[in-house]
Amino acid sequence: MDISNSTSMTLRLEEYLTIGMAALLNILILTFMRLGQAGDIFVLNVLIIAAILAVNRVQKRFSHEWLRFFSDWYVPVFLLVIYLENSRLIPLLNPNDMDKVLISLDRIFFLGNHPTILLEKITIPMLSETLQLTYASFYFLPFTLCLLLYLKRSFALFHVGASTILMGFYLSYLGYYITPAIGPRFTLDPLQSFPLTGLFLFDLIRELLAGVEGMMRDCCPSGHATVSLLTVMLARRYARGFFPIACIWAFFITVSTVYLRYHYVTDIIVGLALGYAIYRWGLMRIEAIVQKGTDTWYPVEIVP
Repeated sequence: MDISNSTSMTLRLEEYLTIGMAALLNILILTFMRLGQAGDIFVLNVLIIAAILAVNRVQKRFSHEWLRFFSDWYVPVFLLVIYLENSRLIPLLNPNDMDKVLISLDRIFFLGNHPTILLEKITIPMLSETLQLTYASFYFLPFTLCLLLYLKRSFALFHVGASTILMGFYLSYLGYYITPAIGPRFTLDPLQSFPLTGLFLFDLIRELLAGVEGMMRDCCPSGHATVSLLTVMLARRYARGFFPIACIWAFFITVSTVYLRYHYVTDIIVGLALGYAIYRWGLMRIEAIVQKGTDTWYPVEIVP
């Protein structure tokens, strides 16, 4: 499948998606709360939008290779910033946690049992250590796919993959506002027979993640499941050599989310459904947009 290049530089789809997400959050801030409750986040989102427009303007004016490289890779920084905004915005916009509903659904799926409690039967420090490291490697899975495409100089493919993955992240973020939940590590902790323990880095990684995220209501849908599935399907389509590794990596990331008590199984099901929906109904549209907007320095071919 060939993707032709246009003669003019426009905003890349990743930039459009990030501007759209920042703008949407600001609209929600203005619509559902007084600006004073999240004025700093509102300003931060305005700065994100301004920074993206400024980078694009500078790139139009100058054609340095390093600037093109920077413009290809800088957007994920804003992805992380927007993710961290959720910790304050979600309880302000929707203070009704949905953990009880998610717990009830899990109990239906597991015949009255809690999955995290059932997993105590196979809980050992070595496994906990391994899965905690795997869980922490989550962002490296989609990054690895994008890097492989970039190193192959499949730049149009790189933007298709990056845009699809960003869409997975941002749609999962919006899901948090609909079904906010803190997860079984908090709600079911009194029912667990013992705390999780590891060997070497387990406590350090767990405390670091907890310190960065705080009380994040980001369980449903599981972004880990959504983005991991998208990465696997994109790898199958565009990077066949990475596909087996992506499958194994994604599987253990998904297992780790429940084993480590971060997610309910229901979160995983919803996350996988979201990932499939994005791939099934969004990928062709993303490819068409990249085909229309890819600038002239990119190779034209997209080869599955």
